[in-house]
Amino acid sequence: MVGLTVPHHDTLQEIVHRIIPDAKLVSSWALEGGSSADMTAVEIALAQGGTERLIVRQCGDANLAADPDVAEHEARLLNILADRGLAVPRAPHVDQSCALLPKPFLVIDFLDGEPDYDPTDPMSAALQTAAFMAQLHGLDSDANDLAFVPRHHGPPGYLTSRRDELPESFHAAHALLEERWPPSNKNPPVLLHGDFWPGNLLWQKGRLSAVVDWEDTAIGDPLADLAIARGDMSWGFGWEAMEAFTERYADLTGFDLTALPLWDLRAVLRQAPHAADYAEGWQELGRADITETMIHNTHTRLIDTAMAALD
Repeated sequence: MVGLTVPHHDTLQEIVHRIIPDAKLVSSWALEGGSSADMTAVEIALAQGGTERLIVRQCGDANLAADPDVAEHEARLLNILADRGLAVPRAPHVDQSCALLPKPFLVIDFLDGEPDYDPTDPMSAALQTAAFMAQLHGLDSDANDLAFVPRHHGPPGYLTSRRDELPESFHAAHALLEERWPPSNKNPPVLLHGDFWPGNLLWQKGRLSAVVDWEDTAIGDPLADLAIARGDMSWGFGWEAMEAFTERYADLTGFDLTALPLWDLRAVLRQAPHAADYAEGWQELGRADITETMIHNTHTRLIDTAMAALD
């Protein structure tokens, strides 16, 4: 997790002043749970009365290394998506100068809601997630205002763990994926979130209120997003909810899922060597039932299902 240091009061007041000149900073606090950015919530008093909350989001080193303009790009994307009616926070300010803070940052709206790692109704959560993903993937990825978004020219490279890092029972899947990658793409390129896991979904009273953390956005094969979501959902929401999510997504988009088993193998084999770390993280989030063994068993089921479909 990125360090939880709150910027100096005067610095935050200057940031607030640049967004709303007559507003005053009331309080600030670090937001936990960010793995790719350092986030600080601020509460401000408005001159006309009332208060407002915003989030100052400093970009992480990994994202800056991948894209030095990630703050500008994420802010631009959030506003485009909000204009198109997607449930995402707007970004009223971005600063890449490093004059006020040591790293580029953007300021986004503070939206009500929080991640729900153990939903009371996982089936409803899965279907709502599918509806959002379908809405996102239904946008025109060739729109002029999305020209800045990086584009995958063909499927991403074969990025997975070495065979000797995997359980022996996964070696056959590794060999098959090496043999058949990349998959054929029968769907149009779409705007991808890039990290569609439950930690980036905000909920309020059982309703999906927003999707956050868009720094990994790209344009590419929709099955990339789908496979990432299926992996975490298989143990977080349960197998039946994951299958319902996939079926609803297919119904809403009409996309061809023939190549999904290959994408599932790629997603699982990238995760498998880190099962213990994933389990520890989920347990810290309150899911004591998600153990390394449980994740391994779910990975095994995903692999077996994919291998059977590819046989």
